Amino acid sequence: MAEVKVDELLDEVTVRMPSGAELRSRGRRRTVRRRAALVAAAVAITGGALALAALPDARENGRDVRPAATPEKNPFLLDGMVRLLPPERMPAHGKWQWKGDEEETSENHPLPRVGSSDSCPRSYVARAAPDQTQYGTEYYSDKGADARHRITSYESVPVARHEAALLGEALTECGLKRHGEGPTSHWSGTTESTSWLRVKVERWGKWISVVEVETEEPPRD
Repeated sequence: MAEVKVDELLDEVTVRMPSGAELRSRGRRRTVRRRAALVAAAVAITGGALALAALPDARENGRDVRPAATPEKNPFLLDGMVRLLPPERMPAHGKWQWKGDEEETSENHPLPRVGSSDSCPRSYVARAAPDQTQYGTEYYSDKGADARHRITSYESVPVARHEAALLGEALTECGLKRHGEGPTSHWSGTTESTSWLRVKVERWGKWISVVEVETEEPPRD
């Protein structure tokens, strides 16, 4: 499947961040539902953004120290707004022609849930998830594919690191294999329902971003 070029990620869908007081008032695991708006962004995420980065061994100023290519500022926020990819910036848009209304999904899915309930059913087992605030959107293709983007914020870096580790385990259990290393890596493979699933993940501090593309059949290229 074709990779998304960096220069194709200059526009993002953004969702206004609620204040700390507003988050507390909404309670545990509530999803903020805001209308996404298309904006121009000058920050691009390396390799089409969203690859599971290796867990760091060092710490600096309370945040993870990662390779030099890692942005020093949160790559998932722009001017205090959460950046969700619009359909035309999702992976392989030229092939799948993603459609959707760019609205946030109403469900606050805890990681490590991946794919659909048929493709990765064990990842859907109920669990006591930590406090989180999640932003997500879903798209579909008339050619037999679906795409999802989720950005989740946790209360601390250690919690996010643990959730990222659980996600890696769930991807392996679902039948996916990791390809490549660093910011260009991704997971892909055939699931239990014989669909083909490709996942890119990136963690920055206490934030985790997950982009999924699920198709009815494996790609031929």
